[in-house]
Amino acid sequence: MTPADALAAAPLLVLVGGACAIVLLDLSSLPGPRLMAGLGAAVALAAGAAAAVLGTGAPGFGGALLRDGGALAFTLVVAVATAMSLALAGGYLAREAVPAGEFVALVLLSAAGGVLMAVGGDLVVIFLGLELLSLPLYVLTALLPRAARGDEGALKYFLLGAATSAVLLYGIALVYAATGHYELAALRGVPPAGSGVPATGLAVRPDPSVLPGGPLILAGLAFIVAGLAFKAALVPFHAWAPDVYESAPTPATAFMAVVAKAGAFGALLRIVASTTGSAIDWQVSLAALAALTLILASFAAVGQRRVKRLLAYSSIAHAGFLTMGSATGIFAGPAVVFYLAIYGALTVGSFGVIALLDNDDPTIGDLAGLWRHRPVLVLALAVFLIGLTGLPPTGGFLAKLYVFEAAIHSQLLWLVVIGVLASVVSAAYYFRVLLACFQPGDASASPHPAPRLGTVVVSVAALAVLAAGVVPGPLLDLAQHATY
Repeated sequence: MTPADALAAAPLLVLVGGACAIVLLDLSSLPGPRLMAGLGAAVALAAGAAAAVLGTGAPGFGGALLRDGGALAFTLVVAVATAMSLALAGGYLAREAVPAGEFVALVLLSAAGGVLMAVGGDLVVIFLGLELLSLPLYVLTALLPRAARGDEGALKYFLLGAATSAVLLYGIALVYAATGHYELAALRGVPPAGSGVPATGLAVRPDPSVLPGGPLILAGLAFIVAGLAFKAALVPFHAWAPDVYESAPTPATAFMAVVAKAGAFGALLRIVASTTGSAIDWQVSLAALAALTLILASFAAVGQRRVKRLLAYSSIAHAGFLTMGSATGIFAGPAVVFYLAIYGALTVGSFGVIALLDNDDPTIGDLAGLWRHRPVLVLALAVFLIGLTGLPPTGGFLAKLYVFEAAIHSQLLWLVVIGVLASVVSAAYYFRVLLACFQPGDASASPHPAPRLGTVVVSVAALAVLAAGVVPGPLLDLAQHATY
């Protein structure tokens, strides 16, 4: 292993090594759930710190692991989202009798898979990252002992996930059959689909060193995108998400809602960037996926009565906004990273509020009277829901504005109109949840005081979202460096 290899693998080694250490420590039965969750959060932050300190540089393992701006940005998003989810989990694990060592180790291993997908320089590494991301999530879904449908959700997730992994692997095989390479750099030689230069998307003048096998590559990339779309919960590959999000332990739901999307979109952007020198036009297909996702998820969320299922459809809708950003060509990296960072804080914070309630799966009616019992949590929830709607002064407003601006520059005004209408519809279900907190009632979802650390984490996330809306400069600078 060369120094470049060690530097490229450092964040992954921290996450995997931390997971192994947690498993060994769990055998001693000494640390409690809160301490175990705190150690896991520290490991995740250490991985993010390692990525930030090492920065960008030469790739490792012959280009299999990359250290460009995109890799750094997605690694930081995964690390922070993982740390927040684990910090929220301490009191929850103790209350719900979830095995803490298993939970923390699985979360760290899954986070390593998300990072591997985002930094992978060839298709095999991306596939390995997808499996490392997915397998722990299947187990996490079934870890809540009193979940009525936990086993059903985990089995559904596993069966559908295994099928889409096979689809992704078949797509990789087709690309290899066409090019003889697994490296993403080989995709730059994809032959043009026809004469002339396509007018939209990422397509530019064909590379003179084009390789044969264009139709096979197009078919392979279609299968690969389908596999990534499942992990990102894009329509029509979204059916697993509401059941899984509802039945999983709520901190695990917060984790998978962000990190699974980070891994999927990190890999998707890298594949899209790798075909920039070809005649492949990604814009139409990605825009169509975004439109379908925004329309279906927004209207499906309106009829939901359970808060976790509503937030699940909210997560699907925001995957549509991320896909809109991914369709914008040269604007894709910065727009998606900025949106994902804001979305991560909003989503982990929203699920974090639910995790701090005594009722792990409340209906909207169960929140009645919550304002009198938990004013701090309700204020934080108000910030998160306003941000998810995309209203100022939260960072959610700037995140959507950034994506809309990129889409307009890419001549996707029709998709922006759909996104604006979806945001208007989302206000109906977000504010229905918020207004319920101020209705008369006994707040049956939350009769006991919230854990202090969890309240601090949720409050800091809300303040960070407000700060990003008022002073977005530092986050915008990080997003601007997310290049490939």
